[in-house]
Amino acid sequence: MTGILDKFHVEHGIHGARVLARTQQLSAFCTEPGEIDGAIQLLKDDLDACAREMKRVIELNSRGALFEGWAADVQ
Repeated sequence: MTGILDKFHVEHGIHGARVLARTQQLSAFCTEPGEIDGAIQLLKDDLDACAREMKRVIELNSRGALFEGWAADVQ
């Protein structure tokens, strides 16, 4: 899953979930305070989307079996 801007990527596996940056350039050159605020807000929104995806994946993994009749791991 990627965030809104496609600047970040959520990766998940047996060890959990993590966010990776797809690029080293996270914003364009900004010359005005409003541009800076807008660029940073978009990055925050992107990371928030990644956080929601990470939480969704963790919740799915903690539910156990995906199919009825399969034993869920009880810990």
